[in-house]
Amino acid sequence: MVKQYKIEKVEDFKNIFKNYQSLIFADHSGLKAENMYYIRTKLSETEANLKILKNTLALRAASQVYEEIDFSEIFKGPTSMVVCKKDAASVAKLLKSLMKEFETLKIKGGLFEGKIYGPEGVERLATLPTKDVLLAQLLGLLNNPIVGLVTVLSALPRNLAVVLDAVRQKKEKELELHS
Repeated sequence: MVKQYKIEKVEDFKNIFKNYQSLIFADHSGLKAENMYYIRTKLSETEANLKILKNTLALRAASQVYEEIDFSEIFKGPTSMVVCKKDAASVAKLLKSLMKEFETLKIKGGLFEGKIYGPEGVERLATLPTKDVLLAQLLGLLNNPIVGLVTVLSALPRNLAVVLDAVRQKKEKELELHS
């Protein structure tokens, strides 16, 4: 029965490693149960899940999915895995703020699109703008040339109207002087 449980856990972990492109690993030692509940709640707001790992089972699953990556340093000591379902940058930002709140929480590393990164890489990711901000910036960049073109094209008729009005005013003054 215990062996079957372990086999199922390894399969669950393998599915996570196969199906999610962004995973962040943390050391949760020293955190109380209510702190873990709070962290899980905060992570769920960014569409991420926290899973407490059994290192031997997680290492076996990770090694089967990513044969070329050595996970032995990641899976030492108490390990949690944050599964990022959408935006990894916003999850990394949240974890960075949670590390300030709970000093015992430490980032061990991350797995992003098949590459393993140390804690520095995850913290660097936390400094990046979120996906929504990047999309808004891109939209602004794409919109700028169009706005410029419209401004230039609308200036031509506006300038023509100003010149014609000036000519009209000049003609009216000439008529008033001759009358």
